[in-house]
Amino acid sequence: MNPTFKLSKQPQENTKKRFYFNCSANAFIIFMACYYGLVINIPFMHGAFSAITSLHTFSWLFLFSVPLLLICLLIIFFSVVSIRGILKPINYLLLVLSSAALYGSLNYGVVFDYSMIQNTVETDSSEALSYLNLQLVGFLLLFAALPVFILSRIKINCARPYKEVISRLKLLLASFALIALVVVNFYADYAATGRNNRILKKEIIPFQYLSSGYKYARDQLLYSDIEFKNIDTTPTLASPSTTRVTVIVVGETARAENFSYQGYERNTNQYTQKHNVTYFDNVSSCGTATAVSVPCMFSLQTHANFSRLDSDNQQNVIDLIQQAGTDVLWVDNNSGCKNVCTRVPTINIDTKASELCDGKYCFDEALLAPLKHKLANLSQANTVIVLHMMGSHGPTYFKRYPEKFKQFSPTCDRSDIQNCSAEELVNTYDNTIAYSDFINAQVIEQLKALPANIDKQLLYVSDHGESLGENGAYLHGFPYAFAPTAQTHVPLYIWADEHNQRITAKCLNNLNSTLAQSHDAIFHTLLSLTGVASKTYQTSEDLLASCQTINHSETKI
Repeated sequence: MNPTFKLSKQPQENTKKRFYFNCSANAFIIFMACYYGLVINIPFMHGAFSAITSLHTFSWLFLFSVPLLLICLLIIFFSVVSIRGILKPINYLLLVLSSAALYGSLNYGVVFDYSMIQNTVETDSSEALSYLNLQLVGFLLLFAALPVFILSRIKINCARPYKEVISRLKLLLASFALIALVVVNFYADYAATGRNNRILKKEIIPFQYLSSGYKYARDQLLYSDIEFKNIDTTPTLASPSTTRVTVIVVGETARAENFSYQGYERNTNQYTQKHNVTYFDNVSSCGTATAVSVPCMFSLQTHANFSRLDSDNQQNVIDLIQQAGTDVLWVDNNSGCKNVCTRVPTINIDTKASELCDGKYCFDEALLAPLKHKLANLSQANTVIVLHMMGSHGPTYFKRYPEKFKQFSPTCDRSDIQNCSAEELVNTYDNTIAYSDFINAQVIEQLKALPANIDKQLLYVSDHGESLGENGAYLHGFPYAFAPTAQTHVPLYIWADEHNQRITAKCLNNLNSTLAQSHDAIFHTLLSLTGVASKTYQTSEDLLASCQTINHSETKI
């Protein structure tokens, strides 16, 4: 085994010569482990060093054992995946993926756990392209293209199979020995640091995204034939003769702290204020990404036991509402309903069919036309319309509102938002909140235009919040246990017209809107709001329980 690199010339046909660096397979593995440990894992190393040095007392030997331990673990990993014949292709792929993960971690604080992998896979092409900018291109050229080019110039000399196996075993034994040495001397330090900084292990590249990717692929491929579960086969309309229209607006990436209703110093809710909505100021989301929060909020499952796999294979509250005899329509101006609307009529806004669209995205005003058409053609006594907004989706916040709604300036008119000032970024985000408020006010105006004998009501709730650079964190999708409240504290409000027979102004005024609530309440509140009786209903989870006059067959699930 010769771990040194040597420069050589490889003769080719047509007399041209290409330069290669010659090295053994083991030397290549050690080189890759060092590159990943000291370069690709800069965010992890920074986090680990910060956690250790912030202690009242710490050992310098413990501090410097961290990169040694990580490199040894990476040597073991690359020893396993570096198989003759596919060694270079695998490493090409890993370099590209790991560089992208590093970019997300450095610039947005993103951690690629299961929910982030799921969110990434379910992202449409337009949303994915919104992250493309010159900084990203330059970063990938430096940390992906350049290493791939260098790797293509390395000639790996593999010994005969049995010698290569023996050589690899020696390398593995040496790595395990060093790991054992570190564990014996610093186990207590690692245990304490890991216990108090659990997010650190989620930052290790490529282990985290490979582990999460495997789990996601396993769930999609191996458990795709799960039998569909009906959680209630006999939901009914409590008052079939009552004519009722309910609009559910699912906001996107709106965080509560930027709402005037929440006490924010800016007037970002100027349009809906005149409609006297009832705002709930202590609501937590089920997840930190659309792929989790949207299916979760409509599911009977709670944040504590939510499984996307299970939710996709059982009835949700929209299914129950439709099965009870309600005319349901889902109108989507986002990247899809995450399988919530699979079994109900759905309109996906065409991004190429309106002046409100740019071919990739549409302003949320595009939701108003199909809503108006539906309200003009009511066919059943009970109607529910779900409007899924584009809302405040980043990083291109500046594309979420028309120019005339640029209420706050200067703005951040670029996708690499980490390079904007805090003032520019917050101004742009607040413009999206104010524009969404305008849309909701327009929805309420359309409802008010309906005849007085129709009960009219609206529920607005955001799927999750957003980080705007606080403590170096941007966007959303952080592991829930470590996510800042900016990503989990969401706005929710309810409006009902003055002629509403059941959701009266007196009832709404008497609600305790400051109690801690969560997306867990959406399922049961919607049953109540839409007048559907179901055995799945739980009074304790209904935001409108004090307004409740429906006789449910209440059971605990």
